[in-house]
Amino acid sequence: MPVKNFLSHSAFLLPPRRVSTLKQRQQLQKRNMSVKGMVIALAVIVCATTVQGFPMFKGGRCLCTGPGVKAVKVANIEKATIIYPSNNCDKIEVIITLKAHKGQRCLNPKSKQASIIIKKIERMNFLKYQNV
Repeated sequence: MPVKNFLSHSAFLLPPRRVSTLKQRQQLQKRNMSVKGMVIALAVIVCATTVQGFPMFKGGRCLCTGPGVKAVKVANIEKATIIYPSNNCDKIEVIITLKAHKGQRCLNPKSKQASIIIKKIERMNFLKYQNV
């Protein structure tokens, strides 16, 4: 009976040891790495969608930086475009495309020439929709 006393004594009983093979350890590491990868990817997506809505600077994403020029020679104007305030930019922009591939100029919307161009374009648009 001394054997029973020896086995029943709690100081000598050890918890069953978990035996893991190398293959099981590698599978566990792969799972942990894939979970970490998914967490990182999710964090990047959340950050990207959050940052996408922020304006890059105070004025938003306006095409015209600065006040723009006061006037452009009428003979050099190929096309005039008006961009009204929106979520991207909180000001009116008047963009003049010049002939002979000389580029584009931003016209100051408060200038006299810009106000004339804005009125003409608005009138043309009004008449275009009246004839429909």
